Amino acid sequence: MFVLGIVLILITSFYIWLKWNYSYWKRLQVLGPKPTLLVGNVGPTFTFSEHWGILVDKWYRDYSNEPYVGYYKLWNPAILARDADLVKDVMITNFNIFRENGVKASKKYDPLLAANPFFALDEEWKTLRKQLTPSFSPSKLKTISPMMTGVGDEFIKFIKSYTSDHDFEAKHLSMRFITQNVMKCAFSIDADSFNKDHDSEFLLLLKEIFDPSLLVGLKFLAWPHLSQTVADLLPFPFITKSTDRAIRHLIETNKAARSGNIQSQDFFQTMLEIQRKFNFDDTLLAGHAVSLFTEGTETSNTTMSYALYELAKNPECQRKLYDEISKVLSKYDGQITFDAIQEMPYLDEVVLETLRIHPPVLTMSKVCTENYTLPKTNGQSEPVTIRPGTFVQIPIYSIHMDPKHYPNPEEFRPERFNEEEQRKRHKGTYLAFGEGPRICPGMRFGMLQVKYALVRAVQSFNIKLSPNHKPIVLDTQSFLSVPKDGILVRFECR
Repeated sequence: MFVLGIVLILITSFYIWLKWNYSYWKRLQVLGPKPTLLVGNVGPTFTFSEHWGILVDKWYRDYSNEPYVGYYKLWNPAILARDADLVKDVMITNFNIFRENGVKASKKYDPLLAANPFFALDEEWKTLRKQLTPSFSPSKLKTISPMMTGVGDEFIKFIKSYTSDHDFEAKHLSMRFITQNVMKCAFSIDADSFNKDHDSEFLLLLKEIFDPSLLVGLKFLAWPHLSQTVADLLPFPFITKSTDRAIRHLIETNKAARSGNIQSQDFFQTMLEIQRKFNFDDTLLAGHAVSLFTEGTETSNTTMSYALYELAKNPECQRKLYDEISKVLSKYDGQITFDAIQEMPYLDEVVLETLRIHPPVLTMSKVCTENYTLPKTNGQSEPVTIRPGTFVQIPIYSIHMDPKHYPNPEEFRPERFNEEEQRKRHKGTYLAFGEGPRICPGMRFGMLQVKYALVRAVQSFNIKLSPNHKPIVLDTQSFLSVPKDGILVRFECR
């Protein structure tokens, strides 16, 4: 009886504490969704009943008159930033207070992923970013761009090997191009991605990175809602031991092959030069290779597949892009070059508009590192100051689809991103690559390879949606913007 009494007292005390804890925002006169005991407001993501980005979007819409919304990441009070000025303040103006991203990799369990500046701990991101960014400089991209030409030829040949009534799943097709291109530009390796008989080892390698096991997938979904201390206790690496070994072997053999006077113009050669300059070990070198994979594959793959979808759905946009491609390439003897790509503003607008409607990551989180006073709302007697450790969620998709920022946001209209429109736009309203000092370092490369693929595709084919295509519904088991039923497109030769 005594033990039972103690247990009942502990359960009652915990229940009372939870109820008090979940009244935090109410006590501060901050509006937000009602929490559920134990899981706060994030329970639907653990049961896979709701995509995290869509759940955040509901809060964004429900509290349309508020600059921010208070919610609970499990037991922890967190903020959803709605106001564009507040978003700009978090991402740019007061970046130093919000310099930490909300997702971090464990050096113990994920040493290769921890080398990515986006996932790096504390202030290490600065050093890692400094080491990685030379690989993505404009001059470097111009140097490696000829490598994309051959990949484009293989891409077109692969599509033409099927009949015009063949249904291509856009993401699978895009993954073949992106994998082949990344491996060619990064390591001068033929990834054999256009083999119709079997998936190449590199396609399988990248699939293992981006299609994790159930336990790893659950950790990935829980990751944004956990403290770093708790996350480090979960012994499920995002990069499995077998993938870790495969990447290290790739680095080891590629590095050994370049000993002596053998040189290349690819990304890995630049990384080797950076390794000598900064004197870091091969583990970090392999980690930077993983950064190349993560920066150059999944987001580019997602963007390319959605661009094919939007062009297929909007034939007038596809026709306008085809006309621009034809006009520009006539000046370059039909050759797709780095300089020719730079002379295609509508192509740039198409990709940016695709990323507005379909950002690969629907939300991102920042962590407050100092006391920060939020803007006072109409219902508050005093402004609220959040404490260090508070998560601030940035609703990328919701901001992109807000008619206040983009009239008729569901409409695919690339002209939104012409020079005049971009000059007028608030800095806190386009966040496809993030913003501020931690903006995606690989965005130029990602944009370039997607543009190369689209130019080749539109130049050669009329792209149409398959009659078998289903309306897009996001896969709730993915943190990224992944259509549950895929995107089915067809290619008719011009």
